[in-house]
Amino acid sequence: MIELSTTSPAYNAMVSYENQTSKASSNTIIVYKPISDHIVLDGMVLTDDEIQQRQREKTETLMYSTKDAVTIDSIFKHIVNNQINIIHEFYKFIEKDQYESMSKLIITFSIGCNNALRILRYFIYSDIKEDVNNINRNYSFSSLLISNYLEKTCQQYIKDILRQFVLQLVQDKAINFQYDLDNSDNAVIHNEFSNLVTWTNRLGEIITSQDALDKMPMSIKVIAMFFHEIWPQDDQGGQGVSNFLINKLIVPALISPQLYDLIPPQIHLNSRSSSNLSILARYLSTCITTYSSDEYQDVFDCNQSLIQCKQTIKQTFKESQYFKSVLSARFSTQSYQYTNEAPMSQLHFLHRILCTEKSTIRQMYQSMDAASEFEKLMDLLPDYNYRVSYQFLTPSEIKSVKSYMESKNEEISYIGYIQKNGKKGFVKRILVVGIYRIVTFKMNGKLGRDGHILDLQEIVSQNNQQYELIFKGHRIHATTEECDHTITCIRRIYEYCLYNWPYAAKMKLKIQPSSRLEAMSPPDHTPTSAMVGAYKCLCSYYGIPIKQTIAWYIEHAFKDPKYKVFNLKVFTKHTRELPTNQELIPLIHSLRYDWFFEEFIIKEYKLDSRELLNEIGSMLSSNSTINKLILSNLSLPKEFMMTLFDTIQSQKSLKLTLLNISNNQLDDKSLNSFFSYLQYGNTNGLVTLDCQSIGMKESHIKPFIDSLRRGNLSSLSSLNISNNKINDQAIELSKWLTNEGKSLKHLDLSETLLKIKFLQLNDQSSCLESLNLNRNLFRSKEDTQLLSNCLLNLPKLLHLSLNKTMIPSDSIKEILLFLVNRNNNINNININNNINNNNNEIFSNLIISENSIQRPLITSMISMNAFNLIKEIDFSDNDLTDGGIKELCRSLYGNQIVTSLNINGCFRGSPGAQRSKAISALSSFINSSSSLETLLMKGGQKSNQQLQRCIVPLLLSLGNLNTRLKKLDISNHQFSNFGANALGKAIILNKSISTLILDNNSIGTIGYANLKNSLKQNYTIKELPIPLFDITETLKYGGTTVIEQKKLRSLLFKIELYLSRNQSL
Repeated sequence: MIELSTTSPAYNAMVSYENQTSKASSNTIIVYKPISDHIVLDGMVLTDDEIQQRQREKTETLMYSTKDAVTIDSIFKHIVNNQINIIHEFYKFIEKDQYESMSKLIITFSIGCNNALRILRYFIYSDIKEDVNNINRNYSFSSLLISNYLEKTCQQYIKDILRQFVLQLVQDKAINFQYDLDNSDNAVIHNEFSNLVTWTNRLGEIITSQDALDKMPMSIKVIAMFFHEIWPQDDQGGQGVSNFLINKLIVPALISPQLYDLIPPQIHLNSRSSSNLSILARYLSTCITTYSSDEYQDVFDCNQSLIQCKQTIKQTFKESQYFKSVLSARFSTQSYQYTNEAPMSQLHFLHRILCTEKSTIRQMYQSMDAASEFEKLMDLLPDYNYRVSYQFLTPSEIKSVKSYMESKNEEISYIGYIQKNGKKGFVKRILVVGIYRIVTFKMNGKLGRDGHILDLQEIVSQNNQQYELIFKGHRIHATTEECDHTITCIRRIYEYCLYNWPYAAKMKLKIQPSSRLEAMSPPDHTPTSAMVGAYKCLCSYYGIPIKQTIAWYIEHAFKDPKYKVFNLKVFTKHTRELPTNQELIPLIHSLRYDWFFEEFIIKEYKLDSRELLNEIGSMLSSNSTINKLILSNLSLPKEFMMTLFDTIQSQKSLKLTLLNISNNQLDDKSLNSFFSYLQYGNTNGLVTLDCQSIGMKESHIKPFIDSLRRGNLSSLSSLNISNNKINDQAIELSKWLTNEGKSLKHLDLSETLLKIKFLQLNDQSSCLESLNLNRNLFRSKEDTQLLSNCLLNLPKLLHLSLNKTMIPSDSIKEILLFLVNRNNNINNININNNINNNNNEIFSNLIISENSIQRPLITSMISMNAFNLIKEIDFSDNDLTDGGIKELCRSLYGNQIVTSLNINGCFRGSPGAQRSKAISALSSFINSSSSLETLLMKGGQKSNQQLQRCIVPLLLSLGNLNTRLKKLDISNHQFSNFGANALGKAIILNKSISTLILDNNSIGTIGYANLKNSLKQNYTIKELPIPLFDITETLKYGGTTVIEQKKLRSLLFKIELYLSRNQSL
């Protein structure tokens, strides 16, 4: 190694880089963030270090003025330029747990002072001089400084060259380096680590590409020269340049991709992907440098494929002369911009060290002139302890101020004396700026004025000695030498808390001259953190304690920028105590000016507070980005909806595409207000309207239809008016569907006491694709004939639901006549026009469940060839019997149309020939179909509806490799361990089923042991709901011993592990 020189190429490159960077002023931006922004959930256990950190942070709440910040910056720059070794001594003044914070501080201030490279050069040399192995230690001073410098300055460069590569590796579910290395004894894997080799070669090519070299920032090239300066003969040896570029730059980015923004927030980095990146990084390091991976080094050194790959990677770097090219480059084709932000806490940290170690630092200067200059600069700074402990106040004043601010859960951002212009002239007061409030105290410690920043309307200042704060209810006219600093403090807390507030709603600034307004960087907010700041501020405004769980869910549950749905269920589903109506007021208020969410959902929550209801109305009247509104089953006062619809009718900027007010009982006034909104409101973009069970009676149907007819609802595509009483008013609906509503595609009329004779369409112009008539009775021949006539006039119908309509079995043929009729018409058109199109004639979904329909239903559908015209069929809870199932499945043999079949509860009979034939026919159908993806065949409640051991042949047939089945429900058949063993054998071979439901089958410990062993070899099953019923029965009757219970828990745990493994693939 050589001594540091002021004539070496590395030094000259460093000076050249510093000269290219502007030295006119510091580019450090002071960032304000209150310590209360840290979210600590109820019941969270903090470590001793975390407790100490939070206690220390409570003393670091005061903001620094621009003057003091510039002074601290000047002192740091003076130390670096005159006695740089003092910076190294800073680490001796603090505890080891503060080393990381100190490193961040040094990098932040050194970048601002334009001497970061000078500091890095000094620390690299100092650490290696102390111990050459320090270069490989992640927590050596130089390593900490380098990592923080690269994270701050090179993030965009790393994104440019590595992001696409990392995303491809993360999203490739077939890659699992961990599995390959753990099973290295396997003959196939041992000979071919093809995945690891391929990806390592690709990474090597990316790093050594000319594009990556040209874009490399000059600062990285200069640091590489520092290492070359120490090891001049080690271009390829693994300690100098290669160690820095690979182990300090590339490897940390791969191991911690979030630090370099390589993974977008909407992409989940699971354990498999994280492990893949870590192994790839370690292997690349092993190939290029002297780094040794303890865990897999034996595999890396012994496997022939990996050894050969190592030689290939080294050859790639050698042929490209990568390291020499980095050292010889003197410019970069890409200019990267970054923000050098200094949190207020860093100013506190450095100020505290400078004051407490002032005499020690002064003695370390070798030049008396430099020491004197340091002392002069320090005299410009107030003493740190004097500042943070408010020693300029009397003890009684300190006690009163702290007591009041703590009672309001406030931090003190500024505190000082002012001269207040009162009725009797100027009087002395204490002004305190918190994070949400601005408070004055009298000199005896008593409270003067307390104003919340939401009530602050204006700040007026004509000179730098006086200002006036104008609140809604009072004014504060103050005279102080710290006028500009006070205004800046108020602006910082205001912008942090109310960042999303529009200009019209914010406080106004009348400052003369305007040059006195300090330039401030916007708060470092994401859409969700801005909402958290507003929520906490509003809690203070309403005097409601902050719920940390609400703040946590706001911060973390809405991170995905594509998921713009505000669902109150997020805050109520996972909490033991539901938030009260009062506690939700600040949360809803914070949405008034939030431009992130597009959908607002409140379901199944009791709204009984008028204040909260009014706040929802105010939010909707202010927010212009919400276009989907769901307020369902809220148990709210009937009259509230009247106010709501009056609000959204008057808010013309609120353009709803979806409105759901289902399961809310509305009174006449609310219904009239709703109808008025539909007729006169801004509904031209409304696509979906759900008014299920809102209390509409027969007398309300006509005004409802009239509002649809007269309103601007041409875009309406889906209408749900189920569970309202229509009766004979269906005639009004028919008129609308034939004229203004002919573009409607989805209509739900279930449970409406519908009289089908009044629902008749006159032509075939309707666009209706989905019709739900559940729970409307069609018992007579006349009803079924009228229903058939109605369906014949719906040429585009694809979904029909007739659950619990009591249709006779022998009438189904008439009802489905529209299918055959439409198919014949399409075939005729295709023949006449020489068109070969099979997709248009397929009916998507038919539901005729719970109608007590018997075997003649199957016969009728077979005669109509209906099974070749329908994709999804639901026969659940009908009396088809074993014979009907047999006939159904035989007719479906070879069917390539049906994708979903639901025969839950349809088996009827006893073990015998008929049941065996039904099981055989069902097995044959499953194995003959390449289209069937979902089979639901849950057993009924009675024993004759449960297949028991008769199901075994079907379970064994699932091992057929031709099966395309993805979801299977075989629950409630009581097939016991015997059936579980058969299912286990099939699972080993089956490669298609991803969802399996098998609860309530009397499976015991032995059965689950077999399933566990089979799942170990199955990589496709990802969902297997916990069989709670079987577990309960097993523990109750067969698992009374502690050993048996432990065994069952172990089996279920391993089953969950295998499912988690499959889900990660």
